Amino acid sequence: MQQNAKQLAVQINKSLNDLGVPINSRERALILSKMLDIPKQQAWGLLEGHALPDDILMRKIATELEIDPA
Repeated sequence: MQQNAKQLAVQINKSLNDLGVPINSRERALILSKMLDIPKQQAWGLLEGHALPDDILMRKIATELEIDPA
């Protein structure tokens, strides 16, 4: 699971870079939390590769950030 969480974090951060989201971790977590309608702490965990989303949130991430959910 840890490796998958890290890989997802890389993909999320790359997509946010492509969207021009600031690199600052606090700003990035706040923006991601608003994009996905999730708590800032959960967004932070996703960005840092410490957590994997459930299936519903994974589909939302895939749609919003154009990430392959596989």
